[in-house]
Amino acid sequence: MKCVKESPSKRVYQEEVSCLGPFLTFMSLPFLALVWFSLGDHHFTCFRVDQSAVNCEVFFKPLLPLPSTTKLYKDVRGAGTKTEITRDPTERTTHYDYYVTLKTPAGERVAWSASSEREAQELARRVQSFVNGTESQLLVYSSKPSVDLIIIFSLLFLSPGIFTLISALWPYRLTLDSSLYRIQEEYLTPFGLREQKTYSFRDVQQVTVHADSEGFTVKVTLQSQKPLLSIFSSSEREARAEAEKLGQLLGRPVIFLRETKS
Repeated sequence: MKCVKESPSKRVYQEEVSCLGPFLTFMSLPFLALVWFSLGDHHFTCFRVDQSAVNCEVFFKPLLPLPSTTKLYKDVRGAGTKTEITRDPTERTTHYDYYVTLKTPAGERVAWSASSEREAQELARRVQSFVNGTESQLLVYSSKPSVDLIIIFSLLFLSPGIFTLISALWPYRLTLDSSLYRIQEEYLTPFGLREQKTYSFRDVQQVTVHADSEGFTVKVTLQSQKPLLSIFSSSEREARAEAEKLGQLLGRPVIFLRETKS
């Protein structure tokens, strides 16, 4: 807390604004944008062009208002699987990626990413069975994200950053006004709402200066023992000067407390 405004009859204190919250919020936006851009309807289908020719198609319609994409694989003659292994020697971890491949005259091409080796094998088996069969069309796989869950996830992911951003825009504020004989406390609730409390100067119990090994802390305490104001300073002279100004404004004596060593 620091004094941001003072006059003979008024002193206004405010929490120092931290840039960490807005910075974290800003840095998380690209990650969320990538998540949203990758979401949409995915369809992996195969269809028979004639008795001996099969084509497969991977269709993606983004959740956001962006153009859809379609990848066409012509003259599919079979299906297989592929596993890519990535090792990180620094973290000592191994990551596996599983894919469904389609065998065409142009070679074996990766067509679909699977969540597990078992899923990749099952999808490849279904495509191979379709190629060898007589059905006219096969929906190999289809996925559609839950928009409600995505919105909830995004809000939960951003809520700490949003709250700290709001806190930075509307920090805690304490106004001591001797002309009104009143103290006004303004703060932000956990739900992001701006609240106010008003106290009389008569509610103030004392003004103290606490000295310890780290420095000096000026405190204003209410009769209910609630700490109303706390200001830290590494300088005893500055702490005493601030406490004297508060004591004079509130009409309370200043008590100096020093830490005792056991």
